[in-house]
Amino acid sequence: MLVKESVFCSTKKGEDRMQISFIGAGKVGVSLGKYFISKGRKVGGYYSLSPESAAWAANFTHTKQYQSIKEIISSSDMIFFTVPDDRIREVWESARPYTHGKIIAHCSGIHSSNIFSDIDRTGSMAYSIHPLCAISDRETSWQALGDVLFTIEGDARNISNIQDMFTQMGNRTCFISAENKIKYHAAASLASNHMTAVFFMAQKLFLECGFTEQQANEELYRLAKGNLENIHAQGCIASLTGPVERGDKNTVQKHLDALNADMKKAYLENAKQLLEIAEQKNPDRDYAAMKEVFMPTKIEKSCEK
Repeated sequence: MLVKESVFCSTKKGEDRMQISFIGAGKVGVSLGKYFISKGRKVGGYYSLSPESAAWAANFTHTKQYQSIKEIISSSDMIFFTVPDDRIREVWESARPYTHGKIIAHCSGIHSSNIFSDIDRTGSMAYSIHPLCAISDRETSWQALGDVLFTIEGDARNISNIQDMFTQMGNRTCFISAENKIKYHAAASLASNHMTAVFFMAQKLFLECGFTEQQANEELYRLAKGNLENIHAQGCIASLTGPVERGDKNTVQKHLDALNADMKKAYLENAKQLLEIAEQKNPDRDYAAMKEVFMPTKIEKSCEK
């Protein structure tokens, strides 16, 4: 492929001649651009439907603000579509007439490269490249990208070179199939966003107990951090503790009685998963009594209180 030979022609770290640009100047696009530049990659600049956003991104990264999709594509070898997930297809439709022999990518966790429809007709190659991290702002998030895993999916003809691009910058990489993108993204959401929801509920309960917001945040953080460190070191099964693991149905029932209806539902759904882990940790322990607490009739009566 001409794209592979001409764009990925250098094997030395930081000396790749490929010019990378971004359609979309939000948190992800700006953070990636700044990070690539810090690693010696050549970044062309930004185009956005918001000229103000593109101008800010170009100024922040010391790159160029492009005035049209046609201009940015013609000036670049690899183009990242760092727009909201529900806009990728629409923006691609506008960009496709100008693409020929390019490397096209987006950073969505849930969408595969198949969202770039009819790309074969352009002679280009498509990829989904997702940083497994929370990018919270345009100015500082790029500094943490050096320790981030990038999952890569897309055209097999050039995927090893895409991987090399990130490994040369010091990143861990992992290939993922298009079919598994949704499950992958759901897993990431559970470990990140959903954890925030659980932590938020715990904070609310602490506040009701008289803790200050600062105390609740600090002390629950220490508790959660210790648990995460144990999970990281030993795995979920070995790290499991608490009333569900002990089979202490009375404590679980008291917890349920103290919670409002919405929190009860969340607690029960999590407790069911804890019970599954507990049965793997303690295969000889009888959890029949604990399972009774989770029976539909018991749950319905508990949630009515």
